Amino acid sequence: MPQTTSNKSDEVPNKRQLQRQMEKTRESVSETVEEIKETVNQQVAVAKKTVSNVLDFREQFQNEPLVWSLGALSAGFALGYTMGYAHKETKGSKNKSQVAAFTNSLVKELSLVGNSVVMPALNAHIKELFGFDFAEVLDSIESANQKPRRRTALKRTAKRKAAARKK
Repeated sequence: MPQTTSNKSDEVPNKRQLQRQMEKTRESVSETVEEIKETVNQQVAVAKKTVSNVLDFREQFQNEPLVWSLGALSAGFALGYTMGYAHKETKGSKNKSQVAAFTNSLVKELSLVGNSVVMPALNAHIKELFGFDFAEVLDSIESANQKPRRRTALKRTAKRKAAARKK
């Protein structure tokens, strides 16, 4: 029986053996962590390169100007047509949809921005290049296109008075 005890003591690692195993395990874990870090860093670098290439629209535009121009034109046409249709459908209507309300508010905001930011700069460039005031031209076109107001309220009142006289 004393031999079985010695076999058990041989099977149980001593303190030094345990320390060596722990050190090997630490080294293995450290190597694995380093490999994971390298892999992640490589993948992050590839992702950054891909995203920067996609987000660099100037370079993409230079590579494919026709595609980008047609895309911008199509998007602008679709948005303008939709806004114009929604705006047209709500004129004179008492029931206004949310799209129409959004369109009207967007048109008002764009008009404010255009009149306060874009038009002064554009007018200055046109005046410098061509020698006339673009804002004055637009104002004269607007005043020429304005229809005289109908006097429906006055007409109704006159008709009522005439009908009352006939009675």
